[in-house]
Amino acid sequence: MQSIKNKLKLATCSLLVTTGNVAAEAIENVWEVDSSYLYYKEDNRVTVNKLVGTAKGYVSPTDTASIKVVFDSMTGATPSGAVKTNSPLTTTGASGGTGVGGSTNAAALSQFDDTRVGVSLDWQHEYNRTFNIIYNGAFSVENDYQSVGGSVTANKETADRSTKFTLGLALTFDTIFRTGTTTTPDPISEVSDDLSRNQGKKATTDLIAGMTNIINARTVTQVNLAIGQVNGYQTDPYKVFSVVDANGIELDQYYEGRPDSRKRWSITTKLNHQLYPNNDNLHLSYRYYSDDWGINSHTVNYRHRFNYTNVTYLEPRLRLYSQSEAKFYRNSFFSSPGSTLVLPQFISADYRLDKMSDVTIGATLGRQFSGDSDLRIRLEYLYQSFKNAEFDTNKAIIFQVSYGKRF
Repeated sequence: MQSIKNKLKLATCSLLVTTGNVAAEAIENVWEVDSSYLYYKEDNRVTVNKLVGTAKGYVSPTDTASIKVVFDSMTGATPSGAVKTNSPLTTTGASGGTGVGGSTNAAALSQFDDTRVGVSLDWQHEYNRTFNIIYNGAFSVENDYQSVGGSVTANKETADRSTKFTLGLALTFDTIFRTGTTTTPDPISEVSDDLSRNQGKKATTDLIAGMTNIINARTVTQVNLAIGQVNGYQTDPYKVFSVVDANGIELDQYYEGRPDSRKRWSITTKLNHQLYPNNDNLHLSYRYYSDDWGINSHTVNYRHRFNYTNVTYLEPRLRLYSQSEAKFYRNSFFSSPGSTLVLPQFISADYRLDKMSDVTIGATLGRQFSGDSDLRIRLEYLYQSFKNAEFDTNKAIIFQVSYGKRF
């Protein structure tokens, strides 16, 4: 499972079903602006407010430019990895907050307050009617995280434009540190020892290949294959794990440690179909993901757009997700008091690496207005269930309102 930060992180390489070159020539001077506000609220935990603004337009008959700006703030409490306990131990919270013992859940939850600004720039050049390349650059800055990346995506269509082949390469470079410092904790070290290292550095390479095929006037399919390699610091500098006795009572806390390399791959299939005769639209996708950390996941996403009029639609959505746990995930580590403590090379109690499943259900209501503008309102409910994590469920409400205008 990806964290809320990762869910909100700017994408630097994407595969999109785009319109053809003829449209570019027909609306050379048209610009589109889109804005949205998203509110994400977990049950007594994380709250996110996110603003996104996008502007896109044709700067020549063969060139399209776009810019995307994201600002989000995240506050609340997130599981630290420690067990629920009355221990007086104190842990450093995510993004500079603290988790303080003295109540059942306090040490197991870390308070945090984080903000992020991100900018993404795209430039698409059409070399001929069936071939274009998209160049992308992106960066984002948080209280404790800096990221910069770029990608190149080539799209080649067949002569009849019924099939498109896509190949993309993305590189991302990240710097990780704890808020208010330029350091990260020494992995698998005792929290009370406060051993630190320099900033964490991480490099990610992603290769994506895809094919989009127009089956008929009402049906489009897409298949994407993604392969990624991550090297460098991948430990969460705020996550800890508890050393416990036979009764589950916490004896000590240690910072987690994760491998410094990760290989991953995924395959995604999509089907878009317009029904007859009401012209409603259904969108179905399935994604399989696997990595050498031992995580395998399945994602099914279904959306059905009911077009009530030419300008109004309602689109219910159902998303199902499940994953296995990472091979180094452990809710806690057992040790007998007085015995020699021998810890494994890698261990994490991060709930996001646990075996889990989630269900997201909701709907989007959209309406077009005169003057080439549209309004979309989305409301969804998320329920997550974890097998071994200290907090075995999570619930969230997602609300988003978006407004677009074409000039």
